[in-house]
Amino acid sequence: MTKKTMRRGAVGAISVALLGGALAMTPAQADEPTFAVTTSDSSVAVGDEVTVTVAAENVQDVFAYELALDFDPAVLAYEADSASTDVTGSTYASVQGDLVVLHTKLGTSPAAEGDVSLVSATFTARKAGTAALAVPSLKLVGTDGEARTVEVEGASVAVDRIAAPTAVTAPKISGSAQVGKVLAVSPGTWSVKGVSTRVQWLRNGKAIAGATRSTYRLTAADYKASISARVTATKADHADGTAVARAIRVTTKAVSRTGAKVPGSVKAKAAFKARVSVKASGISPQGTIRVYVGGRLVKKNVEVKDGSATVWLRVAKKGRSAVRFVYVPQSGVEGSSRLVKLRVR
Repeated sequence: MTKKTMRRGAVGAISVALLGGALAMTPAQADEPTFAVTTSDSSVAVGDEVTVTVAAENVQDVFAYELALDFDPAVLAYEADSASTDVTGSTYASVQGDLVVLHTKLGTSPAAEGDVSLVSATFTARKAGTAALAVPSLKLVGTDGEARTVEVEGASVAVDRIAAPTAVTAPKISGSAQVGKVLAVSPGTWSVKGVSTRVQWLRNGKAIAGATRSTYRLTAADYKASISARVTATKADHADGTAVARAIRVTTKAVSRTGAKVPGSVKAKAAFKARVSVKASGISPQGTIRVYVGGRLVKKNVEVKDGSATVWLRVAKKGRSAVRFVYVPQSGVEGSSRLVKLRVR
């Protein structure tokens, strides 16, 4: 048996020669002949090889045949010159979108009978997906010069992604575990070269919305929580690999600073406005303000919104008066206060 790649002109010439041959199935066979596409594996990974066979069972008097094997070239790549058969004679194969196979016995060689492999070919999986394998046309020629076209049962092969990369060195979080501070996570190192990585920060094991950069600024919601980061490694044709950095517990509150602006002097019993500001590194403080005049509470539960509040006050007694603004913080932020003195006339 010989194998060689043929051009389109040669394919046409062989087709004519095949029609000049003959096919005859012996009558009253115990079993009808069957034809099917089979694969060496039903599932392979990208980069693996798979053998595809067009098998025939219970055939009689097959002197020559012609078939075209359809496959998805985006998923499977035919390995050149890999087509072969266990039927003696000459085999010719070409790839023209399909794998076209022509085979003929030589001279007075006996026709093929029984169970035979009409063609076996090697393919390499090139992309994840499912590749359908079909033979839309199988023409058999016998020794009596008659030709017959038969149906062939198709098959498919599933191509899976290559196994996921694994972390050789785990991702690691660095930075201060204090509300308002910035944490960073290293990507780690991976068993597969050339991976791309993406990050998802986690609070108590659950994803933090929008926290997908390599750095993360701790918020008041993170106080007393465990913060970690999940790193996902991706590469074409591979399953995704993941690794989670060791969590840190946020135990330190953000430090706040309270400021206040009031007039230098005010009229006794006249209303005046005080502007209060609260700052904390890395966050926008929320909470409330309490106001004490001469040590007596005169205002409480004044809302601090985005670090600022406005308070209207009156002082009855003339002279120098001390006004203290006390910030009552949200969780995760330390309280603070500011004392100011004003003249009441």
